[in-house]
Order: sequence, then C-alpha cells, then structure tokens
Amino acid sequence: MVNPEQKLIKNWTEGSNNYSNLIKAELNCFKKQAWTEIILENAGKSTPMNILDVGTGPGFFAIIMSQAGHQVTAIDCTEAMIHEARANAENAGIAADFRVSDAQNLAFDDESFDLIINRNVTWTLIDAPQAYQEWQRVLKPDGKIIIFDANWNLRLFDEAVMKKYEQDQKEYERLFGEAPPSYTADMIDYRKSMPMCQRRRPQWDLTMLIELGYKKIFCDLDIGDRVYDKKEKVKYRSSPMFMLVIEK
Repeated sequence: MVNPEQKLIKNWTEGSNNYSNLIKAELNCFKKQAWTEIILENAGKSTPMNILDVGTGPGFFAIIMSQAGHQVTAIDCTEAMIHEARANAENAGIAADFRVSDAQNLAFDDESFDLIINRNVTWTLIDAPQAYQEWQRVLKPDGKIIIFDANWNLRLFDEAVMKKYEQDQKEYERLFGEAPPSYTADMIDYRKSMPMCQRRRPQWDLTMLIELGYKKIFCDLDIGDRVYDKKEKVKYRSSPMFMLVIEK
C-alpha cells in the first residue's frame, strides 16, 4: 500500500511541469505585484529580510521576494519542483537557495529567519503540528509566519460544501463557456488521504497555533479580491483563500 508521504511525492512530482506553467503565467500578470504587496504589507519589516519559502513549488514566492531585495531560502519536498524552481529563477535573473527538504523537519539552526511564507502548502502537511513547531523553532524572536491556504478539498468530506462547489462550477461554465479543470481519480485519492483536507480551516489552525504557544495571530478569511482574476473568483468561491499572519 502506498503511504501518504509517497502519495505526496508522487502527486507533486507528476504535477511539477503543469504547475510551473501556471507560475510562469502569474509572473507575467497583475498577480506578481499583488502577491508582493500583500506579503510585504504583513511582513512587519521594511529592511532586507532572510526569508524561508516553505513548499516553494516552481518558485513563485522565492522569485518575487528575491526581486523585492530579500535573501530567500526555498524548500520543496520533490526534486522535480526544485528543478522547475531553479529554471524559473534563472529565467527571472534571480539567485535563491533552493533545496529539497521536508517542511516538517528543517535542517536550519534555531532563529534563522525573519519571515516564513507559504501558499497552498499547509493542506498537504501530513503532520501539521510538527511543521508549525519547526517553523516556530527556526523563526527569529521578532519574526513572522504568513500562511495562505484554503479548504480546497473539504468538499470531498462534506456534502454541503460539495453542493456549493458544484454550483460554482456550473456558474463558471455558464459565464466563461468552458468547464474548469477537474481532478483525476488519483488526485482525489491523494487528497482524501491527506489529514488536513478533512479539517475546517483556518479554525483548526488557530486552535493549534495557540496551543503551540504562538503569541499573536491575525486572520483574513478571504483575500481573493486581491490575488484572483475574474475566473478564479468564481471557480474558488466556495473555498476562499485565507491568510494567517503569525508572530512568535
């Protein structure tokens, strides 16, 4: 039987090239500036920072934060994603430290980073409490963590959420004359095996972060108006993207 970690590696290795194409498009539209602004507004520092990009994927956050003048270390769990990230970074003319690494067990010294950022990563964590403890360990005393994520897969466990999702997909098709991409059977199987997909978030995260001793947490339940195009605002309406800004 394939365990959750093996499913994780398989899913993101197979999806690395397609995901990279999406990132390239983001680097060439309004999203590049939108994401740069929302991160830096909440980072708490105006001086150059030492940033850890957890789950960098094809390197979007690493690229835009490097271009903004910060030193970035970017990690991902798959060689394929790191390969895409390095190529995209080279094409963008930036230098960042890209490494294959487990987000739940970091090979960094205590209090190494001013800022830890990630997008659409925490739902993939097999042991989120362990990851949140590790991020706390490597964060400087005055540092911050910014998490962007959504209840992307809660519909697979909740009929009411699935109904809203299906309504949004029909509206998407009506407005744009095309069906949005759907999951394959393997993709659904992978998502059903991930423990975070069953949890109602960010409520679960807030409770866990408080239990772990984080001192201050700001939550924005929906940042879609700032970072989504018109199609995404319909497609993801039933799973709004939230932002957590966490102080050690």
